[in-house]
Amino acid sequence: MSKRLCFPAINNIAEYEACIYGLEALIAVGAKKVEVFGDSMLVVSHVKGEWELKEEKLRPYLEYATKLLFSFEEVTMKHMPRAQNQMADALATLASLWEKGDQKLTQPVILMRSRISFYEGLIIAHLDLEDEMKWYEDIRRYLEVREYPQSANSRDRATIRRLATQFTLAGGQLYKRFFEGLLLLCVTKKQFEQIMEEVHVGVCGPHMNGRALAGKILILGYY
Repeated sequence: MSKRLCFPAINNIAEYEACIYGLEALIAVGAKKVEVFGDSMLVVSHVKGEWELKEEKLRPYLEYATKLLFSFEEVTMKHMPRAQNQMADALATLASLWEKGDQKLTQPVILMRSRISFYEGLIIAHLDLEDEMKWYEDIRRYLEVREYPQSANSRDRATIRRLATQFTLAGGQLYKRFFEGLLLLCVTKKQFEQIMEEVHVGVCGPHMNGRALAGKILILGYY
């Protein structure tokens, strides 16, 4: 949950506001045993009674936060450095950037990571097709006749063109350009399984790890 403060506030007050907002949310859902993590050492130490309050303008916040703690059967408060509190930091940034104050941002926010492009993901997915469609067919066809799949949009076409610069055709076979001019023959999933079995079991025995196995296959000239 995020909350945007639409009034002037110093950092310590903002930290107290966040703490109180979180405690009130826990009370609203009926939580009884809670752990509170905060990246403000001052707020955590005040509420735990470890530090003496020196700023009187913070007293109402401290008193109210302490009162809220009695709503729980068990409370543990811990200080967490901001570097380790990335989710809370990201939510705070989201609230500060949300300009439409009259609209509540209530839909779930889903965070995902993608290490490859969508189109490259589709190519990998093709490996699992029952008809053994060649994962590189779109790239091969583009290099051969400069044609795209019928369903390809402008972004897909740009991705195919970019990927095609890393491949070359020779004798009707598609090769991946590798370091120092080395060309690796592109193979299907079925062909790859055969190659992997030969390299791992037939030639080198079962003592080769995944990284070494992949390196061996590259040395043999397959991609």
